[in-house]
Amino acid sequence: MNLQGDFEGLTLASILQLLCNDQKTGVLTVTCDEEESKVFFEQGTIIYASASLKEARLGYLMRNDGVISAQQLQKCLALAKEEKISLGKILVEKGYISLDTLKKYNTKQVETILYNLLFWKQGRFEYKDAKLNLKGMIVTQLNPMKLILEASRRIDELSVLKEFIPSDNLVFQMSGKVQNKEEIKLNANEWRILSLVDGTRTVSQIIKQSTYDEFAVYKIFFSMISSGLIEQKEEVQLDDAQGDNDYFAVLTVFNDILQAIKKNIVDELGDRSSSLFEEIKAELKIEFKEVFKGYHPDNHINSNLQAVTTALNTIEIVEEPKDFLISGFADYSFKVLRKVGNILGSHPLIKILNDIEKVLGYVKKYQAGSKEKSKIVNDMQNVVEAINLEFKTGKKGNSKGGIFSLFSR
Repeated sequence: MNLQGDFEGLTLASILQLLCNDQKTGVLTVTCDEEESKVFFEQGTIIYASASLKEARLGYLMRNDGVISAQQLQKCLALAKEEKISLGKILVEKGYISLDTLKKYNTKQVETILYNLLFWKQGRFEYKDAKLNLKGMIVTQLNPMKLILEASRRIDELSVLKEFIPSDNLVFQMSGKVQNKEEIKLNANEWRILSLVDGTRTVSQIIKQSTYDEFAVYKIFFSMISSGLIEQKEEVQLDDAQGDNDYFAVLTVFNDILQAIKKNIVDELGDRSSSLFEEIKAELKIEFKEVFKGYHPDNHINSNLQAVTTALNTIEIVEEPKDFLISGFADYSFKVLRKVGNILGSHPLIKILNDIEKVLGYVKKYQAGSKEKSKIVNDMQNVVEAINLEFKTGKKGNSKGGIFSLFSR
């Protein structure tokens, strides 16, 4: 059997369930951008998994839990590479861990890889039947359905946590309310995260530097916020002092707005939810088409920044490039919302507009005053009001100006 294709959302869980129910023996390879993971099945049971992400690797899991030291890990990694044998075998032979500990963390490694996989929003998969050579391997016996249920629970819990931490671009700092850090009772993982909270790193940067998974970091952040240990400092700053060609803050805000739209339509539209953002570009005014040619809300923020900056630099007559970009994004957002309304009707728009207003509420509450901030809020309030009226959602808009003034430029 050879099964391959693209997946989005929870489709991957269905693939795992299918391979389990059909009692397959073989290898499932899943890729997303530069990341790759492999899941090994033996008669419908998951027995092993491997991943390119270092946070999913055996040694890093043990190091993060304090089972082995960083020095022991580096020493054994070098020996394993030199002697071409597994890291686990070296750790046991050196007496750093017991065989039972190795088996425990081998299972934890597989579970971590699978939980990470089920958090992926999209990617590509390929399954091939294959005879597995299990000689010398420490295999697990994992039921895919139990893993899928636990992953679903984590996804649900993460969505609640993200209500309190709505963006991974947020920056946190010590609150100053705790006088003596030595009196704080935290476990090793919590201390690791706390050590990275310095008032300059974003949540996203802390996730990457800690080598912990997103779910674990969000749980720790929620705990430290609830206890008053840390407090939010800022997200990106919409600041008049930034250069005219510094569009990162504007891009970040509108990325949040467009992602708020996509997350509410992906269940209904599936793959169309991504292609819809491309389709809308044909409807943009000619001066905006070039600016958004290389932009897509699913792209990495740095890729979008480079594409937009390059496009804006090629346009000869733009007196206020940031204002021009904000107007373009507002027009883009309006046309996307109108398309969604035409396809799905007015009901889904209510939730989408609520989420957009949450983003605008954050911008108004936490961003420093600037003309960019005012323009984003005013333009997007005009968009919300225009969609409210066109589709009669029953929501009351907050627009202070003429509701169609945005689109008459």
